[in-house]
Amino acid sequence: MKVSSRLPSRTPMLTSMRRTKHLIARVTVLAGFATGLAYLLWRALFSLAGTDLWLSVPVLLVEATGLAGSSLLAWALWPHPVAQPVLVGAVDAVDVIVRVQHQPEHELRATLVALRSVALVSKVLVVDATTDNDEIAGAVARVGTARFLLLDAGDVPTPDIVTRLAPSFGDERVAVVQGLGASFAEDSIEYGPHGRHDLTFEREALNPALGSRGCAVWTGSGSLVSVDALREALVAVDATATTLEMQWALSAALLSAEWRIVAPADHAVVALRVEHDESVVYADRRARVHGARRLVGGCGQTFTRRQRLALLAWCVRPLSGLRRTAFIAVVVAALYAGSAPFGAPLTVMVAAWIPGFVATSVGLYSLSGWTLRPGDRTRWSLLTMGPACGSWRPTTVASSPRARFGAGLIVAITALCLVLVLRGISDQFTHALGRMPREALVGLTVVALWSLALALDVVRLLPRRSRRRRGARVVSLLSAVLGERSARIVDLTPQSAGLLSQTAVTVGERALLTSTITTTSGTTDLRVPCVVRSVTSGDDTWRIGVQFDCITDDALADALSEFCTVERMWVCLGVAADSSTLDVRGTNYVFEQDINVLDEPFVGSGILRFAAFFALIGAVASSVSWLVGAFAGAIAVSLLVPRRRLSRPIWQ
Repeated sequence: MKVSSRLPSRTPMLTSMRRTKHLIARVTVLAGFATGLAYLLWRALFSLAGTDLWLSVPVLLVEATGLAGSSLLAWALWPHPVAQPVLVGAVDAVDVIVRVQHQPEHELRATLVALRSVALVSKVLVVDATTDNDEIAGAVARVGTARFLLLDAGDVPTPDIVTRLAPSFGDERVAVVQGLGASFAEDSIEYGPHGRHDLTFEREALNPALGSRGCAVWTGSGSLVSVDALREALVAVDATATTLEMQWALSAALLSAEWRIVAPADHAVVALRVEHDESVVYADRRARVHGARRLVGGCGQTFTRRQRLALLAWCVRPLSGLRRTAFIAVVVAALYAGSAPFGAPLTVMVAAWIPGFVATSVGLYSLSGWTLRPGDRTRWSLLTMGPACGSWRPTTVASSPRARFGAGLIVAITALCLVLVLRGISDQFTHALGRMPREALVGLTVVALWSLALALDVVRLLPRRSRRRRGARVVSLLSAVLGERSARIVDLTPQSAGLLSQTAVTVGERALLTSTITTTSGTTDLRVPCVVRSVTSGDDTWRIGVQFDCITDDALADALSEFCTVERMWVCLGVAADSSTLDVRGTNYVFEQDINVLDEPFVGSGILRFAAFFALIGAVASSVSWLVGAFAGAIAVSLLVPRRRLSRPIWQ
């Protein structure tokens, strides 16, 4: 079968519009970079005189690091022409390696069920990579094809994933084709307050842009890999590292050996699972920081200039938590010590710093295809302060089930609130802290309030930010019988179901649930014992939530996985086969009470609100400025807006 990766031709009008947008984005980024560079030169030459160097020098380094990171991202996202390779001849079948780490059995089953429909699959190898990455090397040794497809348990590939990725191997120096993955949940611990996955920018914009230069990073699931190239690179890496660190190290080894890693983004080829376990997300973000530090150090490899810039651009976001920690530490120290980090006239800030900051953010937003929104970098760095600082500790500490993903953010909020309260008390009553010039005090207070507002937004304490997670359930509308009661299954998961019945039941009651599931593969009888977990009364009906006991029938378990996960993901990916069974199927998102939460949080939302109110009072008392008062008033109004009472904070 001959496959061509050429995309449909675009009309001249669309091409002209795209060129205009790219031109505007480039001009905006260049203007922001030039203005920011001029500001930094002024800072280094004229703003340090008469300041405490222990404060002014770290602030200058933090600002310079921010401009350097923005420049690297702009270089990576800069439009780069790329020729679409065409694989001439037949596409060969490939083996598949399914990597299992912490995923439950029903998620592994969903991946295996989806692979039954994937074209050109020779055999499937399931690898337990929980504790030892040597299992991956052993699986690669057992691969009998020239290339293999790598998937993580729980991810659902499209049926044509192999034929979509194979054309990129028309270039003989391509070692890895990293397919585009997408997440279709609407809420989890990996989703920000704006309802977008934290890694959307890396997946949809940054890595494909680096791939156009042949310098993408191998991120794992959904990738087609050359066996010979990987075996060559495995010799040069440490197999005892975590899975993510090993993948990044292998990327560096492949690039150093003059292999190419590409990441086509024309179509999403795999639906990625969403993580709900707090300790797993913490360990992943910590591994990203540790892996980025190794990439910055070079991993003992030699790279070309393009490869070095690509790896540094990839490390900007993982390492930004360290920069944000230093930034907040300097702001807190300056307010407490009563010493201005630098002296800058208002005209310089208005004419140089603000235009450079705004132009750079807007330019990166445009270059990234609207995936890196203004404020996203700050929110990400605030949320990853804890994993970034934890990356310096031993692995056993970071992997503890007590590790809190939002602990670093809560510490930052507490420090900002405390120093603003102390500054207000000192300026109005005790005068125990050092006095500051009014302009410097107003500027530092505004910066502290801006950081506090974004931090409160990340923990979803501001309006329109729901703080309870929602679980995805497939709308089913199936007739059923619960015990001896007639019922209707309104939503379904591989492990539970929601029913409507006109007969009441009691929580804890055990009964047999009977129904019929229809999928594109056929019809399967549903007969499974279950336990009632919740009962809610309505208008002459009862909403009943049941949890399935252990399902021993493999055919039924496969049907549930196909109905609830595989077909739903194919609908989201736009590759579902035409079938009347999918026409009325939708997804219902409900608030879950027990989605892998840990113990009660060490800081509750009430304490954070209380501390934030006192911080706002302290900021107004110390500055007595209309600007600070307006900023503090806006935050106060946001905290006072009525909201639905929620039971658990977002960092759980």
